Amino acid sequence: MQQTFPPYPGDASGRDETVRADVTLRPDGTRRFTLQSSQAQRDGAAQQRSIDELPDAPRVQSPSALFDALFAMAVDDARLNSVDAIQDAAYNGGQPIPCRGFQTGERWHYVWTRDLAYAAHLGLAWLDPERTATSLLFKTSGWRDGITPRAGLPASSTQIVQDTGSGGSWPVSTDRVSWAWAAQSVLDMLDGDARQAFADRARAALQGTVEADRLAAFDPASGLYGGEQSFLDWRVQSCAPWITDQLARMAGARALSTNVAHFQALQLLAQLSDAAGDAAAAARHAGWAADLRTAIDRVFWLDEAQQYASLTSDDGHPIALHKFDLLGTALAVVSGVAPPQRAAEALARYPHAPFGAPVLAPQQPGVPVYHNRAIWPFVTAYALRAAAQVGNPAIAGHAFDSLLRGAALNLSNMENLEWLTGLPQFDDGPVINSRRQLWSVAGYLGAVAESVFGWRVTGDGLHIAPFLTTAARRALGDGAAATLSGLRWRGHRLEIALALPPMPADAAGPAHYPVLQVTLNGQAINGVIGPQQLAAGDNRITVAFGSPVPGDTRIARVATVDAMDRADARVFAPDVPQVLSLDRTPGGTVLQFAAPAYREALRFNIYRDGHPVATGLAAPTWTDHQAQPGVAHVYAVEAMGMASGHRSHLSAPVRLDNSVQRLALGDWFVRDRAGPVGLELLYDNHAHETQTGVTNAVKVLRVRDSAGQAVAQGVVQMPHIEPDGDRHPLRLSTMLRCQLPAGRYRAELADFFNMSHLQANASYGGAGGAGGPLNAADIAALQVVTLPDTR
Repeated sequence: MQQTFPPYPGDASGRDETVRADVTLRPDGTRRFTLQSSQAQRDGAAQQRSIDELPDAPRVQSPSALFDALFAMAVDDARLNSVDAIQDAAYNGGQPIPCRGFQTGERWHYVWTRDLAYAAHLGLAWLDPERTATSLLFKTSGWRDGITPRAGLPASSTQIVQDTGSGGSWPVSTDRVSWAWAAQSVLDMLDGDARQAFADRARAALQGTVEADRLAAFDPASGLYGGEQSFLDWRVQSCAPWITDQLARMAGARALSTNVAHFQALQLLAQLSDAAGDAAAAARHAGWAADLRTAIDRVFWLDEAQQYASLTSDDGHPIALHKFDLLGTALAVVSGVAPPQRAAEALARYPHAPFGAPVLAPQQPGVPVYHNRAIWPFVTAYALRAAAQVGNPAIAGHAFDSLLRGAALNLSNMENLEWLTGLPQFDDGPVINSRRQLWSVAGYLGAVAESVFGWRVTGDGLHIAPFLTTAARRALGDGAAATLSGLRWRGHRLEIALALPPMPADAAGPAHYPVLQVTLNGQAINGVIGPQQLAAGDNRITVAFGSPVPGDTRIARVATVDAMDRADARVFAPDVPQVLSLDRTPGGTVLQFAAPAYREALRFNIYRDGHPVATGLAAPTWTDHQAQPGVAHVYAVEAMGMASGHRSHLSAPVRLDNSVQRLALGDWFVRDRAGPVGLELLYDNHAHETQTGVTNAVKVLRVRDSAGQAVAQGVVQMPHIEPDGDRHPLRLSTMLRCQLPAGRYRAELADFFNMSHLQANASYGGAGGAGGPLNAADIAALQVVTLPDTR
């Protein structure tokens, strides 16, 4: 069997590529598939691959040899990623670490929390629940010897590991809670003593993590958690360029994907506490989850765009930026955070390129392909799941075609692909790309098992609910039946057989086939299948479909642009404006900025203290006539294309510091009147590079009055600082915001913890690793800031 894939229309050098699938039946009844791709492979790899079906593994039999081969390839990719030891140059001196788990890909021999979490949620948990559970528990940790849990954390709790990362890791990044997606999926698969044992350890890890994040990353004013976007953790790929020099700003910002992961963690912890008989804890965390759902919908939803913003500023009143990411959008849908109408709108308006949807939109100017200008198959798999949930066959079908094309042409499930051509290497990237990337593998497995065959295990049982689109029906080939066999659930063996509807006409538009009937071992069933309904031996589930139904077929498609053009205003955002000066004059506070180059006319929006105060400016200057005297207002500028509507990231924030008092930490300061105050530290932390490490300095800043009573306190962060040549400049920490009555005060600093305090990092080779925990920064001064009173 041979299939042809056309090139991107905007690529002048493009050509048709073909994939051929040949099948050999082996004596034991399994098949050997030989795949040949005409496309040049990444890093000069072979253009042929042979895959043997495993007798005890899931397999697909359909009218299409290519369809069957690609599923077998995903199972084989998962097998190749199944290891007895993992290793990374940064840990254990680069020597193997015993772990019967999964490695992340051909080029990535370690296991990272978020990669594993999303992979397990998409498919690994049902493919190999025991190995998945072992991998997940490897990403939890107790404290190092001699370290006791910090105040406010349950004594018996552990922590989910936030891997090395931006500014020294947690809580600049807080998406370790994505672990909860995986834990839920594993719990749904396990049974008996194994399930209870995993549930106990999962509860301990979530208890410690949730309570620590509440202390270190939760903002009561917005109701959201701080921290960078989940997965989009290469700062300049998705954030403003200036952020690498001010990582405390990224720590204080809020991200859609990360907050939805916090919601999932809170929900799961509430369920586990309820099952353990702790009604008070269950109610507490369920209440936090409900409040967080409301806050996410309130802050991130943009009425004018009818989409959820990907991230916000770090202002006390956060600005939801006109930046969008597919993972955050899809997670908001599949989690149920997004109400049904908003879920459908957000997906329908997210832009799609011909061979898949990019993981962020619009694209960033001047940034090579990796997260920017890229398709990531695992995110595409989440988009497919979300589209099925809202009943959009156009988006679901497009996602399925994207996954199949990428796997077929590359003879593996790649880490990422260039967003227009769908190639594993085009123009300046992807900068890094690995075969059999774990979450891509799981995404393909889940797309077939869940979307096509309807296999979905939840806490209440087995659901058979395929969302078979015309796109997937074409991929199955011209025939009457397809079977997914080799499935296992709680000691039972199952297969799902589809009675396929007729092939759609070539000109037929997107639609899906509603399920007419499901039978289990010959008996019609309605609703969820419980383990007690299954036979001790083999179980056969059959599914019959009705005629195709269009449903919601909206899909936003990007313009066909030159694949080599890195600045087309139809798909690229403007660059970030640069503030040149901010001066207080008799006529008001004058802000002047430089307009970035862009291929269409620009207009500018001004924000003060998180609120829009001027919109649609043509000239790069503005005068604030409403500034309050004695208040440290913060200003930021945003550029917007007049034709495209694309918006830049915000400029680096600026403020007049005439309302900022600088003093030594521990010195007394006086507030003449009651009102809102911000406290921040001027510091240096050069323990490691800005893009990695575990030594973000995480401290408790406490304010005491003249009587020695603590009147305010909170966690502040001092992430690693970008060097300036051979020196390290001073930067500002995150801000502690509080209300203080008139009076005399002083501030003191106490230790909290960071990821270096965990036993999991005892073998880490960098600062805070084998040499012992490190949670330190050089404090040059305390700054007391008079904030605007917005009550």
